[in-house]
Amino acid sequence: MHFRSLALGLSLLLVTLPLRAQAPAQSPPPIDKESAAVTAATLGPMTPMLGQMAEVMIDAALKMAVMPDTAERLATFKKNLFDALVKKGFSRAEALQIAAATPVPSTK
Repeated sequence: MHFRSLALGLSLLLVTLPLRAQAPAQSPPPIDKESAAVTAATLGPMTPMLGQMAEVMIDAALKMAVMPDTAERLATFKKNLFDALVKKGFSRAEALQIAAATPVPSTK
């Protein structure tokens, strides 16, 4: 069960990475000193664990990314999207442009 939860989390990470790369840079809202102190006191002890979790998730995401099945599923999604766009009346050039610009599905 733990592996299934980890796999789900990693697949979500893989799916959202392209979206994060395309998102415009935004500056975070200013944080007052009291809020920063509360956040540091709350999350400070968790920092090593969060770092380890991030490392494990990134490693697992990279392992999933190189699996042939991952590429097959992404290719199927993009091909199905392209074909559906052409069927709906878009030119092949328009469909290619839309399919290329469309991120892979995610939960966000």
